[in-house]
Amino acid sequence: MPAGDSPDVLVARFLRANNYHETFQAFIRETNLTGDSITNHPTDLTIEQILEEKKLYDLAVRFEKINVDAKDVDFVVPYPTVPTTLTTLSTSFNILSVSLASLMLPTEDSTTQPSSQQVIISTSSDKSLRIYSAKPPYTLLTTFSNLHAGPILCVAAISQRWLVTASMVGAITISDLKGNIVDKWTGHTKYIVKIAVSEPIESQNGADGEEETRYLAAASYDKSLSVHKLYLPKAMNSTSEIDIPSPRLEFLQTIKFDQTVEDVIFTKDYRADNPTQEPSSTPLLITTIRDSPYLHIWSTPSNNSSTTSSSTTTSSAQFTFTSKNPLNATSTSWLTYTPTSLTPHPHHPHLLAMITSSIPSPKAIIYNLSTYTVDKEFTVPVELSAYSTGIVAWRGDTSASGLWINGDDGVIKGVEIKSGKVKAELKGHSGRKVRCLAAAAVSEEDGEEEEELMISGGFDGGLNVWRIGDDASV
Repeated sequence: MPAGDSPDVLVARFLRANNYHETFQAFIRETNLTGDSITNHPTDLTIEQILEEKKLYDLAVRFEKINVDAKDVDFVVPYPTVPTTLTTLSTSFNILSVSLASLMLPTEDSTTQPSSQQVIISTSSDKSLRIYSAKPPYTLLTTFSNLHAGPILCVAAISQRWLVTASMVGAITISDLKGNIVDKWTGHTKYIVKIAVSEPIESQNGADGEEETRYLAAASYDKSLSVHKLYLPKAMNSTSEIDIPSPRLEFLQTIKFDQTVEDVIFTKDYRADNPTQEPSSTPLLITTIRDSPYLHIWSTPSNNSSTTSSSTTTSSAQFTFTSKNPLNATSTSWLTYTPTSLTPHPHHPHLLAMITSSIPSPKAIIYNLSTYTVDKEFTVPVELSAYSTGIVAWRGDTSASGLWINGDDGVIKGVEIKSGKVKAELKGHSGRKVRCLAAAAVSEEDGEEEEELMISGGFDGGLNVWRIGDDASV
C-alpha cells in the first residue's frame, strides 16, 4: 500500500473528497493505485493542510525578516545635532505643528509649470501657516494668514498642490498653494487635534473630469471623529491653473466616543492571507482615545465587517467598528493611559510607533499591524505633564534606527529601538515645551544624496532644523 503522504495519494484523496469522480477514476488508473488504498479519515493528511502550513511558514519567514531589519539595528551615528533657527514673525507665538512635504509652489510666471520642491510647513498660535524651503538657507517661501479663524493644529499636503488644514475652532479647510480656500467644513465644536488622509481608493469620472477619491478623518476634542470623502481632480497637465477644478469634501459620518479622540491614521491591512502578495489596498481607520490602552480599528465602507457599533451615526457609506486591540504587552490590562502620535515606520509601515501619557514614566510602544501584537515596549525618561501631548518621529536615516521624542523641558531625546536606551539629547528650545517634531531624509542639491533632518517647534517660538554637523564626530 502506498504511503499516506505520497503525492499520488494526496491528489487522489483530494479528487475523491471533492467529488471529481471521473477524474479520480482516470487518475488511479494512470498511477496504478486502487480505490481501496485511498482513505479519507479525519486524521489523513490533505493538500489543504499542506498549503495552509506552507502559507503560515512563509508568513513567519516574511515577518521575521522584516522585523529584524526594522527593529534590531543600532542607533546610527552620526545623528543631527546642529540647529538652525528659522525666521518667524515673532518668537512670542508658539509653534503648533511642523511637517515635511513636497509641493509644487506656483511661480511668478503663470505660463510656467511649477516644479516639485521639498518644503517645511509650520503653523503657529498667530493663526499663520508658513512654508520654508527644506534646503539651506531654509528660505521663507510664503505665509498664509487667512485660512482659519483660529490657530491651525494640523496640516496635510495632498498631491503636491493642495493643503488640508484643521484648527482650534473645529473647521477643516482645503486651500490651494496661493492661499485660496476652495472648500470648508465646520462640523466640530472643539479643537481638531489630528487629521488623516488615506491613499487613493478609486478613480472615477466626475463633473469636471477624472477624479481621485480618498478618505479624510478628523479627530476632535468634542469626543467625536468625522469621516469624509475627499475628491481630487486628476487633470494636472495644464499650465493654466484656471483649467484645474477644485477638490471637494463629502461628509460621510460622525463616530462618537465617551472620551476625547487623541489620534487617527489610515493604514493598509497588513494581515494579508497570501504572504507573497502586497497588503490589501482597502485602508483601515485606527484611532486612540484618552484613558484607553487600546487601538480602536474601523473598516472602510468597501470592506465592512458584519460587526456594528452603537457609536456610529447612520450614513449611506459607513465605516464599521472591527476590533479594540490592547496595547499592553503583558496581562496588566487594568492599566489606563492615553496613546498618542501614531507614526508608521517610513520603510516598514506595518510597524507603528506611539507614546503613552503614563505619568511619571511615559512608554514608547512599537505595535505590529501584521500580527496585532506589541513588539517593543520600554519606558522613556522624558518630561511630559498630564497636559502634554507626547510626539514621536522616526529618524530620517536609511534604517530609521530610532525615535525622536519631545519633552516639556525643551529637550528632545533620541531613543534606540533595539535597546530602548536614550542615545541623544538635543537642547535648543530654552527649556520651554517642545510641541512638535518631524524627521525625514531630504535630497541634497545634486539630487543624488540625501541628508537626514529633524525639525522641532516649541513654546519658545523657535522653529529649529537639526542637521548632522560638518565634523560628524558625534
